[in-house]
Amino acid sequence: MNDLLIFVSTHLSSLFLLTVIVLATLYLLFATNKSRWIIFFLLIWFPLESVLLRYTPIDYYSWVKYLPEGLLYLATLFSFFRYLFNKSRSGWHNPLIGWFLIYLAIAAISFFINDYRLLVWLAGMRQLLRFVAIFFMVLFENYNEEILKQIMFVALAVIVIEAILGIIQYFAGGSLDKYLFFNQAFNYGGNLGDEGIQQFWAKGQRVFATLGRYDRLGSFLASGFLMMFPWVYFIKDKKQKFLLRASLFLIAFAIVLTYSRASWMAFVVGILVVGYFIWKDKRVLRLGLWTIGIIASVLALIVISRGFGVATVDQSNQSLSDRALEAVSYYSWQQSYEGYGRVFFIINTPLMVTRYYPLFGVGPGNYGSGAAAALMNDAFYSRLHLPFGIQNIYGQIDNNWWSILGETGILGLLCWLGIFVELIVGAIYVFKQSNRPFEQVFAGGFVGVCAALMIMGFFGPYFEFRASMFYFWLWAGIMICLWRKYHYRWNFLKK
Repeated sequence: MNDLLIFVSTHLSSLFLLTVIVLATLYLLFATNKSRWIIFFLLIWFPLESVLLRYTPIDYYSWVKYLPEGLLYLATLFSFFRYLFNKSRSGWHNPLIGWFLIYLAIAAISFFINDYRLLVWLAGMRQLLRFVAIFFMVLFENYNEEILKQIMFVALAVIVIEAILGIIQYFAGGSLDKYLFFNQAFNYGGNLGDEGIQQFWAKGQRVFATLGRYDRLGSFLASGFLMMFPWVYFIKDKKQKFLLRASLFLIAFAIVLTYSRASWMAFVVGILVVGYFIWKDKRVLRLGLWTIGIIASVLALIVISRGFGVATVDQSNQSLSDRALEAVSYYSWQQSYEGYGRVFFIINTPLMVTRYYPLFGVGPGNYGSGAAAALMNDAFYSRLHLPFGIQNIYGQIDNNWWSILGETGILGLLCWLGIFVELIVGAIYVFKQSNRPFEQVFAGGFVGVCAALMIMGFFGPYFEFRASMFYFWLWAGIMICLWRKYHYRWNFLKK
């Protein structure tokens, strides 16, 4: 903490000047009703962040890294104060407020029960909640449909461009990796820093475009595909239909090239949710079942021909079939357990953490999350005689749901399940109540995104990925605005 204070004090004049410039810019944008330009900027920034930081001089790294996040918080505050002083303001009641307050209460109780450093608690809370700010900004601003369409156009355009870049990266055979990959390991003094990432896979495989890791790109593209997919039920113009299908094909192809199995699974489940459960399209169900059947048959043949996948483990250089086979290889599961991989923590989190800290967990920032990794905080790992995350090195456990269970207990886990269920129920409500194509497409696609993210969260730290979660909470804010429009349309006291 002292090192952080020293860092801030030595840059006080620069920080003051930067704050003045940012505040003046924000005031101008809000005064001219151009706050959406902040969202446009952040929609472009976060997917490009890894590459931009790669070429940032070390002296300016911390400014470039956290300025956009600070900009988001300040913009949300501006939105809140403008909302307060707007006499014709609409209400901001929404079904998530209660869940957020309950989670904050659970996390606060966990902090006092476990009695640890406030900095660790704040870092743990920030890891999951940092982009909830955009949710509230959208709620306070209550943008009209035209602006919401502009926001979605920018978001989906960025996603298509990332897909195209990923495909180019693959066909370049790894020659672009050295320009796109960035370790991100950086220390601000003491125990505060970024944990960094390693390119443990072969160059030219597991494409990542500008997002730094293949799973980040995979989850980002899967979410974008699901938000775009429902337009196939509305667009009739031949030119627009061609552009839509081409975009969907490029995104789907890039998802395959990421080699991210969690993204593959979420992608398939999301399409089934959107196409069959929301639009009642039996063609999607048949296609999904045929696809699953063919993949299962191919994997079964490979398993039998290779002696039941004995030699299939995670390697730097893998074929597409090896990558898929690894997921069902008993030997791979055994290696994951004995090598302190994901399987080890799936089994031991309930046995060793929840068993002793069932209701409120060990506290945010103490177990399984990126915060514990960044702070090198192994206190509770040592107390529970557990390895320090994956491979006893990385501090995080590759499972967001179990990280939440470990840090905030069963109550915290139920709270986050409640948030996702509330979002899904709200989106389905909007889909059924609305007769406007944009709103129906958005609501239907968002149901698929929620289902996909819930699945991915069990296979990695997907709730903590910066670009994906900024987009997710932005979409959640838009969805709640649409929900309010129909839920309170006859209740003028709450509008």
